[in-house]
Amino acid sequence: MRISHFAAASVAAASLLATFDAGAQELSRLGPGQFSDSALRAGLTGRRPYWSAGDVRPFFAAVFDFGGISTRVEANVGYGKPHYAWAGLEAGSSLSLRGVTDFAGMRAVLPFGYARVAGRFFEGTQQRMIAPADVITRPMLDVNSGPRSSYGAIDGELSFDIPLPVGTLGVFGSAHGLFPTQKNYYFFEEGLRVVVDGSFVWRARLNYLVAIGDPPTLRVGGLAEVVHNPSREAVTLRTGPAVVVSLTHHLEAVGVAAFSFFGPDEIGLAGADIGEISLRYRWATGDLWPEFP
Repeated sequence: MRISHFAAASVAAASLLATFDAGAQELSRLGPGQFSDSALRAGLTGRRPYWSAGDVRPFFAAVFDFGGISTRVEANVGYGKPHYAWAGLEAGSSLSLRGVTDFAGMRAVLPFGYARVAGRFFEGTQQRMIAPADVITRPMLDVNSGPRSSYGAIDGELSFDIPLPVGTLGVFGSAHGLFPTQKNYYFFEEGLRVVVDGSFVWRARLNYLVAIGDPPTLRVGGLAEVVHNPSREAVTLRTGPAVVVSLTHHLEAVGVAAFSFFGPDEIGLAGADIGEISLRYRWATGDLWPEFP
């Protein structure tokens, strides 16, 4: 059974990567600082009935998200059934070729969704602040002069699933208060992958996934989202494919991408949210069957 899961993951990954063919040449020209730890995977996950087993209890848990060019580690301390239905605190860090993000906050989880409020700070390694303009172009984004990008944020997120006769509709929304360390500049928002001005931006997304298999370890579909920065009067629209494969009770593969087809800037694939194929591993104290993986 486990071998068939990995075979399904391979097929799913190949299907997702095939959607990148049209932009492959442009993708190959992206500098190393263009990639990030994608927030696009935040509201996208497989079913987790395994974690409904066991008692309601205090616990310590962790989520490890390994992408080809980024990593994210999250620690949870809470009460309930970890990764299934619980409330508590979270903290963690993500590392990409663009920079480092640290975060901490509160999260409440139910089997059909979650709510989250957290603080976040991003420190860029290559990305610079951007001189204001009506249209930001790729050379302006990739400028090597000026102060390095760094900012704080307060994030609020809400995600829930709606079962349909065929498949599941996922609804995800987030609001972000932003606090750049440098005034009078635009900056590239690491999680949202848009150039922003001012102190507020919001995101809304719908995704539709169809479960395949018995048990349904493979979910495939697509998504569409809008990102709005009121200070710039800037609206960005994106859409793309999504694949989630449950490999074991603890391990899943997630592949997702959202390509921009409308927006104020001309930054090419830097404005696409390319959430590369990643492996997500969940762990918690009190696990009834803790064997790896």
